[in-house]
Amino acid sequence: MRHLKGEPRQQSTLFPESLDDYVSADNPVRVIDAYMDSLDMLALGFTQAATKHTGRKPYDPADLLKLYTYGYLNQVRSTRRLEKECHRNVEVLWLMKRLAPDFKTLANFRQQNSKAIREACRGFIQFCREASLLDSRMIAIDGSKFRAAASMSKTYNRKQLDALQKRLNRKIDDYLHLMAKSEQSGTNDKGSIHEALSQLQKRKVRLDGLSGSLDKGASQCCETEPEAKRMRSGREGIVVGYNVQSAVDVETGLIVHHDVTTEGSDNRQLEPIATAAKSELGADTLQVLADAGYSNGEQLERCEEQGIEPAVPVNRAVNNKGNYFQKSEFTYDSEQDQFTCPAGQLLTYQTYNRKKKHRLYARTGCNACPLQGRCTSADKRWVTRHFNEDALDRSQQRVDENPGLMRLRSAVVERPFAQLKHNMGMRRFGCWGKSGAESEMGLAVMAYNLNRMINALGVQRMLQLI
Repeated sequence: MRHLKGEPRQQSTLFPESLDDYVSADNPVRVIDAYMDSLDMLALGFTQAATKHTGRKPYDPADLLKLYTYGYLNQVRSTRRLEKECHRNVEVLWLMKRLAPDFKTLANFRQQNSKAIREACRGFIQFCREASLLDSRMIAIDGSKFRAAASMSKTYNRKQLDALQKRLNRKIDDYLHLMAKSEQSGTNDKGSIHEALSQLQKRKVRLDGLSGSLDKGASQCCETEPEAKRMRSGREGIVVGYNVQSAVDVETGLIVHHDVTTEGSDNRQLEPIATAAKSELGADTLQVLADAGYSNGEQLERCEEQGIEPAVPVNRAVNNKGNYFQKSEFTYDSEQDQFTCPAGQLLTYQTYNRKKKHRLYARTGCNACPLQGRCTSADKRWVTRHFNEDALDRSQQRVDENPGLMRLRSAVVERPFAQLKHNMGMRRFGCWGKSGAESEMGLAVMAYNLNRMINALGVQRMLQLI
């Protein structure tokens, strides 16, 4: 058989004299090392950035941040796997200078430095701005659901929680009965019964606390991760997790701002995300692209007040009762605050709906109108106007004037989520709680942004800028 053969394992080999020879000059790990060394860990708020003269020496937060950034960039998010990489991965050996922190040290670092990690992520955007790599005035915004560490089976609505509490109370009653029976018979199994009863009673206290949160107006609760929520997630159906919002620069593809939210819908996220992105970019004005899920008149108007120009398709209600006239066929007079119907009749203001944020206009006498068959089956036709209708119209007009904006939005903002979920394995958070999820997302976004600029500029150019 004629195959390629390796060298004998017993053959003597002259390895390079230094570890640095194993890492090429164009290896991205060099950028990770240089950038983390350039950060002021104390100013960012990392724990143990300032050391004491006594006690055991801690690891430098910059070194731990390097390891995590490398890990998230290479689908290694587990602290135990990162610990193993410190012993067998040549790139990690070079990056960590042969340091090998244990998994518990790594887990504590990620848990205790959530805010500092997010600040370090923001710092890279500021670095790009100072290096004149980021001067765009257009961003795209979108949200995606990421699964939490919690299980769906530990999330309840009111009906499910009530049923669970009833079953638990029956179990407690059964064990109390067994304990009373054991005391009467004098058997020696009271200890095991008491231990089981103690565990059930502890869970009853937890469920009573969850019931209290539902009494305060919450629609659902999670026993193991109270901040996680059930959310609808496209093809995945219903998931327990968080809604991650991102604002992506159109020119560079960098995630200039992100946020981990507990909102199941994007409807109230446009203004806070756009405002934060505008602040990160240091821009006086900003164009924002988003899909129809962000259609909210109040949010659109707030954006315009702050110099943000949103282009968002508007969700319009459609009159599907027969072949009737749509609202767009009624002409609105802003000076007189009234509508004119296709038949030339006036619909005047009648009342408003605060919940739906609508003003309602109507006229009577439609039975005598020759166009009634195309307008309404009643003697009175109603037309609504949103409190922020002008802002909605301006947003829709921007979309209509340039239909390519929505294709651009899709190409720009959905790619980072695909990279995070598929290439970096960020389909589910491994840390518990919203703070842990924010730490993980901060590390993932920083790794994504670093990789994005390395691919665009090259390793040597990035090292020069740093």
